[in-house]
Order: sequence, then C-alpha cells, then structure tokens
Amino acid sequence: MLVPVIQVYEHTESTNNILLEKNCIYPNGHACFAENQTNGRGMHDKKWVSSKNNICFSVSWNYDKPLEKAHMLNYAIAVQVVKNLNDNGFKDIKLKWPNDLIFNNAKLGGILIDLVSKKNKKIYLVAGLGLNLEVSKNDNNKINQKISDLKSTNINTKIMEKNKIAAILLDAIIKCLSKFEKYDYKNLSEEWNTMDYNYNNIKKILVNNKEISAKLMGINESGQLNCFHGEKIHAYNINEVQIIKDELLCD
Repeated sequence: MLVPVIQVYEHTESTNNILLEKNCIYPNGHACFAENQTNGRGMHDKKWVSSKNNICFSVSWNYDKPLEKAHMLNYAIAVQVVKNLNDNGFKDIKLKWPNDLIFNNAKLGGILIDLVSKKNKKIYLVAGLGLNLEVSKNDNNKINQKISDLKSTNINTKIMEKNKIAAILLDAIIKCLSKFEKYDYKNLSEEWNTMDYNYNNIKKILVNNKEISAKLMGINESGQLNCFHGEKIHAYNINEVQIIKDELLCD
C-alpha cells in the first residue's frame, strides 16, 4: 500500500479542502485524517455532519491523462470499502446511490470525490470518506437524518481499535485509486448492484424538475442510474436525476 505521508489534524474544516489547497501539490497516496471535521462536504455541496466518534480522511492522487469515466471511481471506492469491511467482520453494509454507505436502514458513511484538471491535461483527484464508528444520543439529536454506526454492524464481537479500522478503509481507497485506469466497468456495475440498498425498490425521483415514481434497478456499466418507469428502463447520468424521497432515510 503506497502511503507516502499521513497528516492527522485534531480539528479542521475539511480534509478534502486541505488536499485541494497549495495548487494540488500532494503526491499519490498522501492521506489527511481529522479527529474532528467542522465543515465537511457531501455531494452537491450538502453539509456532512460527523458523529463525535468517527473516521474522516481524504487521499490525493494524480493521473497523467484525463479519466474516461471519472465518475465511476465513486462506485469503485464504495464497493471496495464494503468488501474490506466485510472481510474484517463488519457485515450487511449496503450502498445507496450515488455515494452513501447504509446499515440497518440508516446512513453509516459517505464518499466525496473532488477532481481538478490541470493545464498540462493531467488530473489531480482527492477522494474523501467519512464513516460513523459509534453514534451517541447527542449525535442523533444534531444530525437531521437516520444514522447508524460501524459498531452496530459487528454486535457479536468487540469493535476493533480506531486506527485498525482507519487502515482498512485507507487500504480500500488506495487499491481503487492505484488501479482505477484499468477497471472493468461492467464487473464494477454488477458488484455495485449486489450491494445496492435501493435495488428493485420503487422510489420517487426528480428528472427535469418533474417528480416520478420509478423502480430503481442499479447502475449500468457507464455509471448511469437505471430507473424503470413509463414501461421502459431509463438510464440517467448522475447530474440528471435525484432520489427525492426515501421512506426510511431523510435525504
């Protein structure tokens, strides 16, 4: 596992932002952790509010040329994180399109990817992950959605130490970033669909400002969300559709 530098902050606004500063000079595998992240971000600039006992970190990576399907990295990291956690006794974790980890019908964690195109056509990328280790009553009061924690996924055994879990998660992201240019996207989409929390469920989606009831059928090998409505499957890019209602989660 290539990790040239690990920074650890007691408090910081956003680990992704740290690695995006200073003209993106950080090398491949440079990791930045925070014990307390005060201004974490989710997709579409939504605020990510961490539980008090959590793991938040980001990893930098450079690519020599533009990525053909950069958005697929989001799915690759999510799948690998779940596989790494499963291998270490944390079971029954699902994925919710486009970037959430779910356990017991509640949000366990989330992924955020920031990408910068340089003038020399190289790509600088930062992948961030936030995951709840143990949720308190106070956490539930301050976070405006149902949340879960990693401790609950492993109730039959004592949860391992935080640094060990951090290493498991960091390994998952490094694996994805280092081999992403050679990914088999068809295989990736099939793996995602076996973990998809919403697969084969009817949800409300928003398309062109229109609310539609659709059966969600996972992603295709281009990373589009497959939605069955109007008696056929419609494939939407990540910027074309939004899941606007979930009976169990507050979006």
